[in-house]
Amino acid sequence: MAKQSTQTLTLLIQLATDEVDAAMQDLAQAMQLLEQAQQQRTMLEQYQQEYEQQWQLASQKGLKADLYRNFQGFFSQLELAVRSQNAQIEQCQANVLQKRQLLQEKQRKQKSFEVLMTRAATMQAKAEGKRDQKLMDEFASRAKRTRL
Repeated sequence: MAKQSTQTLTLLIQLATDEVDAAMQDLAQAMQLLEQAQQQRTMLEQYQQEYEQQWQLASQKGLKADLYRNFQGFFSQLELAVRSQNAQIEQCQANVLQKRQLLQEKQRKQKSFEVLMTRAATMQAKAEGKRDQKLMDEFASRAKRTRL
């Protein structure tokens, strides 16, 4: 019975380990997506700054009304893109947080099975120790009886 229990716990530990590995991969992928989104936002912000500098230089030289509208329209498009990217980053951050919590949950589950395995091994070792002691006592008792 103890051997079957140990085998079951070993299987559960292996399954939990596989779940932890999968959760780690999911977290790594989510973190990579977050980093990519942040890099894209940085690029958009840099482009926005460059475009604003171009706009200021052009406006100092004087702009026609249609060119001014084009600059303003494009600039508002860039602002919209940055806001959209910020929303995507927030979503990625929430996803990373969720994946991290899931990983921690899987790790706790794995640790629980490992603790159960340790307890089972300890109990089995104690039972074997008692059984060995009992055999030694019987052997000593028989040896004493045969001497008498």
